[in-house]
Amino acid sequence: MEAVIKKEEGKAIAAIKGRLDTVTSAELKKQLEEAEVKDFDLELDFTEVEYISSAGLRLLVLLQRQAIAGGHTMVIRNINRVVQEIFKVAGFNKTLTIV
Repeated sequence: MEAVIKKEEGKAIAAIKGRLDTVTSAELKKQLEEAEVKDFDLELDFTEVEYISSAGLRLLVLLQRQAIAGGHTMVIRNINRVVQEIFKVAGFNKTLTIV
């Protein structure tokens, strides 16, 4: 998993590449914490995310809760069909903002 995190005009954009599983979800969480994105609206670009496990889904719930608690938003963009199906089966397509 690789993540490129940029901050611009009150928004933090994280372009993620690879798989979000038990190990890589922890890595992404650490990278986002180090980038200090909690005071920004968060946009996760999933263009190159190949797969997401339950650990990745838990991280997304945590990130969304943190964003809302801080008065910010979180959106997920550009998900592929595999990830979209995982979201749908888990019911996350109704709880996360996917654009």
